[in-house]
Amino acid sequence: MSEETIKLQPREPFTPELTNVLHSPKRVRVKFGGETIADSRETLILRSNQFLPTYFFPASSVRRQALTSERVGSQPRHGGKSLHWDLHVGGRVEKDAAWSFVEVDDPLLGALKAYVAFRWNAADQWFEEDEEIFVHPRDPYARIDTIQSSSHVQVWRDGDIIADSRRPVLLFETHLPTRFYLPPEDIRMDLLIASANVSRCPYKGIASYWSERTASGMSGKDIAWSYLDPLPDIPKIKGLIAFYPEAVDEIRLDGRRVS
Repeated sequence: MSEETIKLQPREPFTPELTNVLHSPKRVRVKFGGETIADSRETLILRSNQFLPTYFFPASSVRRQALTSERVGSQPRHGGKSLHWDLHVGGRVEKDAAWSFVEVDDPLLGALKAYVAFRWNAADQWFEEDEEIFVHPRDPYARIDTIQSSSHVQVWRDGDIIADSRRPVLLFETHLPTRFYLPPEDIRMDLLIASANVSRCPYKGIASYWSERTASGMSGKDIAWSYLDPLPDIPKIKGLIAFYPEAVDEIRLDGRRVS
């Protein structure tokens, strides 16, 4: 189980889909096979509240000799015609790793024609300026606020209170539900066991997981996560623990059920 989802979902079902193309002021680089295959400060970013952002590079900033096996295809989400390539550097080949719009059904995407996009996991490394980024590009419209609170947060599981805190840190993230990060001292840690699972968030860093402790003392399914060493931008959640709403009976905020 992962805290992040690959498809972003608005919190309200009636929220309209918003998609746009923006100029990114950042220098963005892509590496594959030990070589830089794209490097530009003139990238465009396709972003939406319905899917993860994608970087598009001017064709002149892409090492074209690394793109092989050109073929015509399409992008199911956006429609229109597109060109697709494999990445070939040295002896390494990554199939269907790059693509470019040739024709688009949506006029809003016309600015992306002749730009090249790379499938995120096809590349070895991505950089914004000199910092390596992970999972996906950071959405310029996404915001994360972490706020210290005195609200009363309770977490219930199997009919019992397993966490009870009046000093949570509330994390508000664009398009996602509020997350409640609690001090371990306010949690029944005897009911949890550290999990071997980890994941990475481009905004928060590397997440560690907590599983429910079974009657035999073994690890069950993951029900909570924690950032032991979060990115410097969000230090307030360091070492705190948040629970999956779907993995517990309910989470209450000041006596009101919020999950």
